[in-house]
Amino acid sequence: MSLNFSTKSASIEEKTLWGSIGELENAVLAFFWVGEKPRLGGLSVTLPDKSSSQLLGDRDEMLSKMIGERIASNYSKIALVSTNLPVGFDGRAVLRLLNDMLSEEN
Repeated sequence: MSLNFSTKSASIEEKTLWGSIGELENAVLAFFWVGEKPRLGGLSVTLPDKSSSQLLGDRDEMLSKMIGERIASNYSKIALVSTNLPVGFDGRAVLRLLNDMLSEEN
């Protein structure tokens, strides 16, 4: 068995926002970053009951938790979410990309 990720991008103000989601048997991994190379950023974990904790970093903490809640609810699994975004990046663009990715999964 291999781990496959669904990856999608969106152009936002001349920058490329990327999102990548991979599903495990009991969890979903999600990465969101800006730029050509994926980078680990702030990391949060959310349980299917929507309780969450920030594990690494504090920038974009609320956004990571919002993404985690959506993913955990959608898949009924643990969600691990990493966000590596420039300071001041519009979180709504990330949520739109997430919505696009989740709608393709269903």
